[in-house]
Amino acid sequence: MRLLVILLAFALVGSAYGATLVLQPGSEGKDAMVNARLPSNNYATYAYLMVNYGPSYEARGLIEFSLGSISGATIISAKLDLWIALPNPTNYNFGVYRVTASWSETSVTWNNQPAHNATAYDTIRISGSVGGPYTWDVKNLVQQWASGTYPNYGLMVKRVDMNNPTNWPYFCSSDHSNSSYRPRLTVEYSGSGVTPTSLGRVKALYN
Repeated sequence: MRLLVILLAFALVGSAYGATLVLQPGSEGKDAMVNARLPSNNYATYAYLMVNYGPSYEARGLIEFSLGSISGATIISAKLDLWIALPNPTNYNFGVYRVTASWSETSVTWNNQPAHNATAYDTIRISGSVGGPYTWDVKNLVQQWASGTYPNYGLMVKRVDMNNPTNWPYFCSSDHSNSSYRPRLTVEYSGSGVTPTSLGRVKALYN
């Protein structure tokens, strides 16, 4: 009887909450920094995504996650997490933007960087303190990818308030040696083909 109750609870939670996809790739991940000070340089294997604004040295971060497994799904929540490995106080606003053209990690530079939409999907204030995660809500963006509204060319992280050059936050890239500090996308979704949530979630809900 107890087993039946647990299995029923498991089915109900899976139906209500859907499945959770966590993407936090290592060196196989696709991300890079582009830097106006060195506009022809490629940073495919650099350990950091430094992001800043300045009259002649703006830098931006590009990240693309593979989301083929959730095509057509309904997105319940989606969070982008970045970590900072080196202290460098900033106290400015940073936004996440949808990239609108394809790009290659191994050849992208400031000079050939892809275009991006003009409006940020989410903006947060970054202190520059070591650790994190620093988290953006990207539910609407991931839903647009999953539903086919826009092709998934990834996202761009850049300064929102374009004034007063400041220290650069050293966001970790997928090539950083600390695997727990690499960019992470966590998506909770529902729809056809969704696998049920884990018993761990059921246990947490019913304890």
